[in-house]
Amino acid sequence: MESYFFIPGSKLNKLHELHKLKIKKFIIDFEDAIKASERNKFFLELINLSNSKEFYLRVPLHCLRKEDELDLSFISKFIDLGYKKFVFPKIASIDQFDQVLKTFKAASLEIILLIETPRLYLELQSTILKYQKNLTGIGLGSHDFMSIVGGKHTLKNLEVVRQNILYLAKSCNITSIDIASMNITDKESFKEEVLDGYNKGYKAKFIIHPKQFSIINNMQFYSEEEYTQAKKILEELSKLEDKNEFNPIVIDGKVIEKAHINKAKQILKNKNK
Repeated sequence: MESYFFIPGSKLNKLHELHKLKIKKFIIDFEDAIKASERNKFFLELINLSNSKEFYLRVPLHCLRKEDELDLSFISKFIDLGYKKFVFPKIASIDQFDQVLKTFKAASLEIILLIETPRLYLELQSTILKYQKNLTGIGLGSHDFMSIVGGKHTLKNLEVVRQNILYLAKSCNITSIDIASMNITDKESFKEEVLDGYNKGYKAKFIIHPKQFSIINNMQFYSEEEYTQAKKILEELSKLEDKNEFNPIVIDGKVIEKAHINKAKQILKNKNK
């Protein structure tokens, strides 16, 4: 499972050590993770890094004292310098998303959209394909979402929303990124959450701590029985001269069709990572 690692803009000095862990996707957080009064300070630190344009940036898009009004002055500073990769938080509605896109139409941004309001979640159900070219990924900002809903933050309560966001992403071939966990001490609970997301179809997850990355990186997502079955399927496939002529076969009492081939490849890729 691919990790999208949130790191506060105030901790850019940690990037060198985190790179050693072979984390590939970083999100530098200038929104909730640092004080508004310190954003400009850490903005200057970031732009002085030689590889800073490789990172996604989560930046505030709203007025500090009027949270329902857009303020695009901070993100504009990055875009004027050629930054393209952003995580959009706190977007309230499709209309608001359209306003941001219209403002930066010429910038060709790569956007991960955080769904953090019920309204945006519902409106995306019928409009997601319109934004296929604008989005590289979508994910659920589950804690903000549940604070608006007024419910407890549990996997059970998030079940339907997580599943539907996954389907929205799959429908337009963009990355679906599973929720971030604030629990960095309960290893078993985190593993359960990761596995739950993976079994739903998520292949990427937001993380906030190196411990979480280590857990994900050492997890096996399938049983030995599933690995054995996958190996048998690909062994049968290797016997065919024309790999496109794969007729249904029976292995260990189970009917295997073409749809099972890609799954078998995915399982063995996980085994050999």
